[in-house]
Amino acid sequence: MAEEKKKKGLLGKAIDLLTNRDEKEAAEKAMQEAAEKERLAEEARKAAEEAKKKQARDEAEAARKKEMEARRAMFEARRRALEVAKPKVIAEHTVAAGETLSHISLKYYNSAVRKYWMLIYEANVDVIGDDYNLIRVGDVLLIPELPEEMKK
Repeated sequence: MAEEKKKKGLLGKAIDLLTNRDEKEAAEKAMQEAAEKERLAEEARKAAEEAKKKQARDEAEAARKKEMEARRAMFEARRRALEVAKPKVIAEHTVAAGETLSHISLKYYNSAVRKYWMLIYEANVDVIGDDYNLIRVGDVLLIPELPEEMKK
């Protein structure tokens, strides 16, 4: 065999070189294709990750919207219930500087307990707004009559 290698002439050596070149080109092409497939797989993985994140954000936003709708519905139901069962008004009170609903309930009901001042708030929610801590000087509040179960 050693003799056969030595006996290869110029044509044999050229064939060997061409064969090696073709094999190298095929190997290079296969490496490029593998790298391209790997890049595409990485892009697909990233796209799937982004889709999951977007879906999670969308689901969280939908849950927040649902919660807000439930709160609005509850607030509206309370407002309608108050409109239906409007109690008799015993006085009108103009809010002075430094007054709170507790002060006002103490004045009219002799009690500053939450259930008493909440009665005033619920009767005047359209004047006061959503935050019962924010009553304004000059607001005119209706003071409802106490229900039987709250009278002492």
